[in-house]
Amino acid sequence: MSLSDSFSFSARRYDFLTRLNPGYRRELRAAARQLAEALDEQPPERPLIWDLGCGTGLSTRALLKTMPQARVVGVDASAGMLDHARAKTWPEGTQFLQERVEQLEDNPAPELAEAPDGIFAAYLLRNVPSQHRTEVLASLQRQLKPDAPLVLHDYSISESRLAQVKWTTVCFAIVIPLSALVGAKTGLFTYLWRSVMDNDSTQTVLARLQQAGLHNVKSSTARGWHRRILHTYTAIKAGIRP
Repeated sequence: MSLSDSFSFSARRYDFLTRLNPGYRRELRAAARQLAEALDEQPPERPLIWDLGCGTGLSTRALLKTMPQARVVGVDASAGMLDHARAKTWPEGTQFLQERVEQLEDNPAPELAEAPDGIFAAYLLRNVPSQHRTEVLASLQRQLKPDAPLVLHDYSISESRLAQVKWTTVCFAIVIPLSALVGAKTGLFTYLWRSVMDNDSTQTVLARLQQAGLHNVKSSTARGWHRRILHTYTAIKAGIRP
Protein backbone atom coordinates (compact mmCIF):
# COMPACT_ATOMS: atom_id res chain seq x y z
CA MET A 1 0.00 0.00 0.00
CA SER A 2 1.38 3.41 -1.01
CA LEU A 3 1.75 6.26 1.47
CA SER A 4 -1.19 8.16 -0.06
CA ASP A 5 -3.32 4.98 0.13
CA SER A 6 -2.42 4.57 3.81
CA PHE A 7 -3.51 8.15 4.45
CA SER A 8 -6.75 7.48 2.54
CA PHE A 9 -7.48 4.35 4.60
CA SER A 10 -6.93 6.20 7.89
CA ALA A 11 -8.63 9.45 6.85
CA ARG A 12 -11.84 8.99 8.84
CA ARG A 13 -9.83 8.49 12.05
CA TYR A 14 -7.34 11.26 11.36
CA ASP A 15 -9.25 14.20 12.84
CA PHE A 16 -10.05 12.20 15.97
CA LEU A 17 -6.43 11.18 16.50
CA THR A 18 -5.09 14.70 16.00
CA ARG A 19 -7.67 15.99 18.49
CA LEU A 20 -5.99 13.78 21.10
CA ASN A 21 -2.63 15.43 20.40
CA PRO A 22 -2.33 18.30 22.92
CA GLY A 23 -1.44 21.49 21.14
CA TYR A 24 -1.67 20.10 17.59
CA ARG A 25 -4.38 22.52 16.42
CA ARG A 26 -3.05 25.40 18.52
CA GLU A 27 0.32 25.13 16.79
CA LEU A 28 -1.32 24.91 13.35
CA ARG A 29 -3.09 28.20 14.09
CA ALA A 30 0.16 29.73 15.35
CA ALA A 31 1.88 28.77 12.09
CA ALA A 32 -1.04 30.19 10.10
CA ARG A 33 -0.63 33.46 12.01
CA GLN A 34 3.00 33.61 10.93
CA LEU A 35 1.84 33.44 7.31
CA ALA A 36 -0.75 36.15 7.97
CA GLU A 37 1.87 38.38 9.60
CA ALA A 38 4.16 37.97 6.58
CA LEU A 39 1.27 38.93 4.30
CA ASP A 40 0.67 42.07 6.36
CA GLU A 41 3.68 43.66 4.68
CA GLN A 42 1.60 44.02 1.48
CA PRO A 43 -1.88 42.71 2.34
CA PRO A 44 -4.07 41.73 -0.64
CA GLU A 45 -7.80 42.28 -0.18
CA ARG A 46 -8.62 38.58 -0.65
CA PRO A 47 -5.29 36.72 -0.61
CA LEU A 48 -4.99 33.43 -2.45
CA ILE A 49 -3.30 30.82 -0.26
CA TRP A 50 -2.19 27.37 -1.36
CA ASP A 51 -2.50 24.88 1.51
CA LEU A 52 -0.19 22.05 0.45
CA GLY A 53 -0.60 18.67 2.14
CA CYS A 54 -3.97 19.87 3.44
CA GLY A 55 -5.19 16.38 4.39
CA THR A 56 -8.68 16.47 5.86
CA GLY A 57 -8.62 20.26 5.95
CA LEU A 58 -7.34 20.93 9.49
CA SER A 59 -4.68 23.29 8.17
CA THR A 60 -7.23 24.85 5.81
CA ARG A 61 -9.45 25.59 8.80
CA ALA A 62 -6.52 27.10 10.70
CA LEU A 63 -5.74 29.39 7.75
CA LEU A 64 -9.35 30.54 7.40
CA LYS A 65 -9.72 31.20 11.13
CA THR A 66 -6.64 33.38 10.91
CA MET A 67 -7.50 34.99 7.55
CA PRO A 68 -11.30 34.76 7.05
CA GLN A 69 -11.08 36.81 3.86
CA ALA A 70 -8.62 34.39 2.20
CA ARG A 71 -9.29 32.16 -0.76
CA VAL A 72 -7.67 28.80 -0.04
CA VAL A 73 -6.77 26.01 -2.46
CA GLY A 74 -6.07 22.83 -0.50
CA VAL A 75 -3.86 20.31 -2.27
CA ASP A 76 -3.18 16.74 -1.22
CA ALA A 77 -2.08 13.48 -2.86
CA SER A 78 -4.58 11.35 -0.88
CA ALA A 79 -8.05 11.00 -2.39
CA GLY A 80 -9.46 9.71 0.90
CA MET A 81 -8.17 12.65 2.91
CA LEU A 82 -9.59 15.07 0.34
CA ASP A 83 -12.98 13.32 0.43
CA HIS A 84 -13.18 14.11 4.14
CA ALA A 85 -12.01 17.68 3.56
CA ARG A 86 -14.62 18.30 0.85
CA ALA A 87 -17.39 16.88 3.06
CA LYS A 88 -16.92 19.76 5.53
CA THR A 89 -18.55 23.19 5.24
CA TRP A 90 -16.31 25.86 3.75
CA PRO A 91 -16.70 29.53 2.80
CA GLU A 92 -16.94 30.54 -0.82
CA GLY A 93 -13.58 30.52 -2.55
CA THR A 94 -12.29 27.38 -0.82
CA GLN A 95 -11.28 24.62 -3.25
CA PHE A 96 -9.54 21.25 -3.06
CA LEU A 97 -7.34 19.52 -5.63
CA GLN A 98 -5.70 16.10 -5.69
CA GLU A 99 -2.07 16.35 -6.78
CA ARG A 100 1.45 15.60 -5.62
CA VAL A 101 3.48 18.66 -4.70
CA GLU A 102 6.20 17.52 -7.09
CA GLN A 103 3.75 17.85 -10.00
CA LEU A 104 2.12 21.19 -9.15
CA GLU A 105 4.18 23.30 -11.54
CA ASP A 106 3.09 21.20 -14.52
CA ASN A 107 -0.58 20.89 -13.52
CA PRO A 108 -2.89 22.96 -15.78
CA ALA A 109 -5.83 22.82 -13.33
CA PRO A 110 -7.78 26.10 -13.18
CA GLU A 111 -7.43 26.11 -9.37
CA LEU A 112 -3.69 26.68 -9.91
CA ALA A 113 -3.94 29.22 -12.74
CA GLU A 114 -3.42 32.22 -10.44
CA ALA A 115 -0.10 32.60 -8.64
CA PRO A 116 -0.63 32.43 -4.86
CA ASP A 117 -0.09 35.32 -2.46
CA GLY A 118 1.27 32.79 0.02
CA ILE A 119 1.95 29.08 0.42
CA PHE A 120 1.39 27.07 3.61
CA ALA A 121 2.70 23.51 3.91
CA ALA A 122 2.18 21.62 7.16
CA TYR A 123 3.75 18.18 7.63
CA LEU A 124 4.51 17.99 3.90
CA LEU A 125 8.20 18.35 3.08
CA ARG A 126 9.13 15.39 5.30
CA ASN A 127 7.05 13.15 3.00
CA VAL A 128 8.98 14.26 -0.10
CA PRO A 129 12.05 12.07 -0.85
CA SER A 130 15.12 13.82 0.55
CA GLN A 131 16.85 14.13 -2.82
CA HIS A 132 13.88 16.10 -4.21
CA ARG A 133 13.17 18.50 -1.33
CA THR A 134 15.28 21.45 -2.47
CA GLU A 135 13.94 21.02 -6.00
CA VAL A 136 10.35 21.07 -4.68
CA LEU A 137 11.02 24.24 -2.68
CA ALA A 138 12.56 25.87 -5.76
CA SER A 139 9.43 24.96 -7.73
CA LEU A 140 7.20 26.53 -5.07
CA GLN A 141 9.39 29.64 -5.08
CA ARG A 142 8.85 29.99 -8.82
CA GLN A 143 5.08 29.69 -8.45
CA LEU A 144 4.72 32.32 -5.71
CA LYS A 145 4.00 35.95 -6.48
CA PRO A 146 6.95 38.30 -5.90
CA ASP A 147 7.43 39.25 -2.24
CA ALA A 148 5.06 36.44 -1.21
CA PRO A 149 5.70 34.25 1.87
CA LEU A 150 6.17 30.51 2.19
CA VAL A 151 5.55 28.87 5.58
CA LEU A 152 6.55 25.29 6.38
CA HIS A 153 5.37 23.57 9.58
CA ASP A 154 6.87 20.21 10.48
CA TYR A 155 8.69 18.01 12.96
CA SER A 156 12.50 17.95 13.21
CA ILE A 157 14.36 16.36 16.10
CA SER A 158 17.82 15.40 14.84
CA GLU A 159 19.50 18.24 16.77
CA SER A 160 18.17 17.19 20.20
CA ARG A 161 18.62 13.82 21.87
CA LEU A 162 15.92 14.76 24.41
CA ALA A 163 13.49 15.54 21.60
CA GLN A 164 14.21 12.16 19.99
CA VAL A 165 13.49 10.33 23.26
CA LYS A 166 10.33 12.35 23.86
CA TRP A 167 9.08 11.76 20.28
CA THR A 168 9.75 8.01 20.44
CA THR A 169 7.99 7.71 23.81
CA VAL A 170 4.90 9.59 22.60
CA CYS A 171 4.69 7.54 19.41
CA PHE A 172 5.07 4.07 20.91
CA ALA A 173 3.28 4.67 24.21
CA ILE A 174 0.36 6.74 22.88
CA VAL A 175 0.04 7.37 19.13
CA ILE A 176 0.58 3.88 17.69
CA PRO A 177 -1.54 2.05 20.34
CA LEU A 178 -4.36 4.58 19.87
CA SER A 179 -4.24 4.20 16.08
CA ALA A 180 -4.67 0.44 16.49
CA LEU A 181 -7.53 0.96 18.94
CA VAL A 182 -9.54 3.12 16.53
CA GLY A 183 -8.85 0.94 13.48
CA ALA A 184 -6.34 3.11 11.63
CA LYS A 185 -3.32 1.67 9.84
CA THR A 186 -0.67 1.36 12.54
CA GLY A 187 1.94 1.17 9.77
CA LEU A 188 1.13 4.76 8.85
CA PHE A 189 1.93 5.95 12.36
CA THR A 190 5.07 3.81 12.54
CA TYR A 191 6.04 5.57 9.32
CA LEU A 192 5.25 8.89 11.04
CA TRP A 193 7.70 8.04 13.84
CA ARG A 194 10.44 6.95 11.45
CA SER A 195 9.99 9.86 9.02
CA VAL A 196 10.43 12.35 11.86
CA MET A 197 13.47 10.50 13.22
CA ASP A 198 15.04 10.66 9.75
CA ASN A 199 13.87 14.16 8.84
CA ASP A 200 16.16 17.07 7.97
CA SER A 201 17.56 19.14 10.82
CA THR A 202 16.22 22.67 11.18
CA GLN A 203 19.51 24.01 9.81
CA THR A 204 19.18 21.78 6.74
CA VAL A 205 15.63 23.02 6.09
CA LEU A 206 16.79 26.64 6.39
CA ALA A 207 19.64 25.93 3.97
CA ARG A 208 17.24 24.27 1.50
CA LEU A 209 14.98 27.32 1.57
CA GLN A 210 17.93 29.59 0.81
CA GLN A 211 19.19 27.27 -1.94
CA ALA A 212 15.69 27.38 -3.45
CA GLY A 213 16.05 31.14 -3.91
CA LEU A 214 14.00 32.29 -0.91
CA HIS A 215 15.02 35.11 1.43
CA ASN A 216 14.43 36.30 5.02
CA VAL A 217 14.55 32.68 6.09
CA LYS A 218 13.90 31.97 9.77
CA SER A 219 12.53 29.29 12.10
CA SER A 220 10.77 29.04 15.45
CA THR A 221 9.85 26.15 17.70
CA ALA A 222 6.48 25.28 19.21
CA ARG A 223 5.29 25.42 22.82
CA GLY A 224 4.40 22.67 25.26
CA TRP A 225 5.49 19.11 24.63
CA HIS A 226 6.20 20.05 21.00
CA ARG A 227 9.09 22.31 22.00
CA ARG A 228 12.22 21.47 19.96
CA ILE A 229 10.17 18.82 18.12
CA LEU A 230 7.80 20.91 15.99
CA HIS A 231 9.08 23.89 14.02
CA THR A 232 7.71 26.61 11.75
CA TYR A 233 9.85 28.04 8.96
CA THR A 234 9.10 31.27 7.13
CA ALA A 235 10.68 32.59 3.93
CA ILE A 236 9.93 35.22 1.31
CA LYS A 237 10.22 35.22 -2.47
CA ALA A 238 12.19 38.30 -3.37
CA GLY A 239 11.01 40.47 -6.20
CA ILE A 240 9.05 43.54 -7.19
CA ARG A 241 5.35 43.26 -7.84
CA PRO A 242 4.23 44.72 -11.17
